[in-house]
Amino acid sequence: MLIAQLTDLHIKKQGKIAYQKVDTLQCLKQAVTHINGLSPQPDWVVVTGDLGDFGVPEEYDVLVPELKKLHAPVKVIPGNHDHRAYLRAAFEGFSSFDHADYCHFSHVVDGYHLIGLDSSVLGKPYGQLTPDSLEWLATQLADKCDLPTLIFLHHPPMKVGIDHMDVQKLLNDDELWQVLEPYKQVKGLIAGHLHRAIYATWNGLPVWVGPSHSHAVTLDLTPNAPSRFSLEPPAIQLFKLAPDSIVSHISYIEVGEKSAGPFPFFDENNKLID
Repeated sequence: MLIAQLTDLHIKKQGKIAYQKVDTLQCLKQAVTHINGLSPQPDWVVVTGDLGDFGVPEEYDVLVPELKKLHAPVKVIPGNHDHRAYLRAAFEGFSSFDHADYCHFSHVVDGYHLIGLDSSVLGKPYGQLTPDSLEWLATQLADKCDLPTLIFLHHPPMKVGIDHMDVQKLLNDDELWQVLEPYKQVKGLIAGHLHRAIYATWNGLPVWVGPSHSHAVTLDLTPNAPSRFSLEPPAIQLFKLAPDSIVSHISYIEVGEKSAGPFPFFDENNKLID
C-alpha cells in the first residue's frame, strides 16, 4: 500500500497570496498534479492539517475542489489554522470522520489500521488531545490490537530544536504515550505543522514529519530564533507499507523555482501577516 501525505496547505480566501509572498493555491495545484502523476498511484492521500490559513468557510470553498481532483481517496485531520466545525461541513460527502465532535478517523485497509487524531485547539497554535479523544484512541487500539497501526496527527509530540515551533507542539504528549504504551502494534506517528521533513524517535517510536509543498519553516536551531519561513524545494512524503516494513520517501515537486528567504511570519505588531 502507498500513502501520500499532504500537509500545511494554508489556503486563503479567493486564493490570496499568503504572507504577501506565497501563492499557496498554486502550490496546492502543483502538488495535486504531482501526486496524480505518480506511478504507481497512491492508494490514499492523508492531509495532516492546516488546510486553511484562518479556518474560515471561504478558504475551504477554495481548497476542497482542488483536493477533489486527486485520483486517490482522501483522509483529512485539522491543524491549528483550521476550524473543525467548518472543516467537517466542507468535507461532508467527500472525506468522513469517525467521531461525533472531533475530526478523528479510524480506517482499516490492506492489513493496516490508520488512525487520524484531531489535535487542534480552537484559537491556539499548540496541540492538545482531550480526555475524550484519548479514550476514543484507546478504544480503537484495543479493538484492533492485531493490526499494525499508524497514527496521523498535526502536532508532533516531540521538540525538534526550532524554538518558536517547539512551544506549539502537542502539549500533552505524555498523556498520549500513556495510551499508546500498552499497544505494541503502533508502528509510528506521522505529523505535519513544522513545514520541514524531520525524522525523530519519541519514546522509541518513529515520528515522520511531512515536508512543505509550499513554504518551509526556516531551519534555524539558534535558541530563541525568530519565527520565519523560507522558499525551499517543494516536496511531499510517501509511505510504502508492507506487512513487515514501513518505508518513507520524499518526492520533490519540480516547478523550476529557486530557494528564497527567510521571511517573517509576523509583522511589527506580532500579528500574522495577511
